[in-house]
This record gives sequence, structure tokens and C-alpha cells, in this order.
Amino acid sequence: MSIGSELTAARERADMTIEQLSAATRIRTGLLVAMEADDFSRCGGTFYARGHIRAIARVVKADPAPLLATFDAEHAVEEDKSRREERASLKGPTLHPARPRWAVVVGAILIGLMGWGMVRLFTLPSDVEANAAKTASTPVVTPVIPKATPTPTVKPTKRKATKPPVPAKTKLTLTAKGDGSYVTVRDKKGKRLFQGLLGPGTSQTITATGDLRVSAGVPANLSITVNNHTHSTKLYRFTAHPNGTLTKPE
Repeated sequence: MSIGSELTAARERADMTIEQLSAATRIRTGLLVAMEADDFSRCGGTFYARGHIRAIARVVKADPAPLLATFDAEHAVEEDKSRREERASLKGPTLHPARPRWAVVVGAILIGLMGWGMVRLFTLPSDVEANAAKTASTPVVTPVIPKATPTPTVKPTKRKATKPPVPAKTKLTLTAKGDGSYVTVRDKKGKRLFQGLLGPGTSQTITATGDLRVSAGVPANLSITVNNHTHSTKLYRFTAHPNGTLTKPE
């Protein structure tokens, strides 16, 4: 499990909501929802992210050591990669101006002219051979045109009526009401498609193949439409299906 999933599971075992955990740790609800979605970019750096993880673990009575070890291992790899990219960007390609080599060019031209003269000298035909070539008759070849074969007539086949298939894509529209909510949407493979705060009156539409997994900070402040089916839910995490239904994730 990821760090965000571990934090969510620990909070649920402690029977606490996002708002209760925010009051106990003095961490904003939007930031708590982002951390449970494995988004630590809003913490202001790894130092503050470690402090938030330690504070949450203390309130929900979880061991912070394995969470911090996983966080350090993941973010050490990201920092090393960013440093390598910075060093590579500082090294620019070195361009050397091309210097024309006129002696080589002139020598190649002279060799070509000499070769052409030698070929003309030894391959020039005599006057007799030239006259014989002029008087020689050229045979006329009449091409044989094959007869066209008739194209068989293909009778149209009747197609049986088939039932419309179940839509393979899920179109999800989230409309904020009240004070809005922080939302994270992922596809069936876990790829993040949207993450951010939906303010009052704003909406966001996401379309993808298969199921969509949604995490919401305040689900009561959202109006949810899945393939033209409107829903409302109190689940902080739910799955939207192509048939227009919502379910609680396993």
C-alpha cells in the first residue's frame, strides 16, 4: 500500500473524519485529502511533509517509522533524478564551425574528369561500327494484351440486428456546491487524471475507458453525474462505472 492509503486506513481505524483529524493536527482539510491521495507537493518541502506524517500518525495512534522510511525512499529517488536532469541541462552541445577543405574538393573534381576522359578514349566506336549501328533494323515487338476476366457479382448479405453494447467509457462530471471540495480522480490503472479544489459553482468533466476512482474531501458538497445518471454520496472514496452507477471500493 502507498503512504496515502496507509494514512487513510489509519484514520478510518481511529474512526475519525477529515474534519476531526484537521482539528486535532491543525492541518488544513484540503492538504490532508491531498496527502491521502499521495500528493505531497503542497506540503512545502520534504521537511514539512515528514512533520505532517508524524503528526497524523501520533493522532491516529499509528507507527510513523515505516511511513517515514517509505517516504524517504520514494523522494530520495525523485531528488536524485531531478539533480541528474539539472546537471544534464547545464551541459550544452559544443559546436565547431565547419572548415571547407578546398584541396580535397578540387582533387575529387580533377580525378572525375580524368576518369571520364579515359572511358571515352577506350569505348569510342569506330566509323564502321557506328554506320552499321545506324543501318541495323530494329525488330518491332507487338505486345500481347490479356483478355479481361469478368468480375463475379457479390450478393449483399443480410445483417442481423444486434443490441447496442454497454458503453466502455465513463464520463464523470463533478459539480461543486456549498463550500466546494478537494477532489482526486484516477483511472482503473491508478493514473491520476485530475486533482484540485473545486470551488463553489465550478465543475469538472473527466472521460476515460473503464472505471474511475474518486477521492473527495467533502463528498456532501458534490453533485455527481456518471453517463447521464445523477448521484449524491457521503463516501469519501467511491468508484464510477460505465453503466452509470457508483460503488464503494473494495
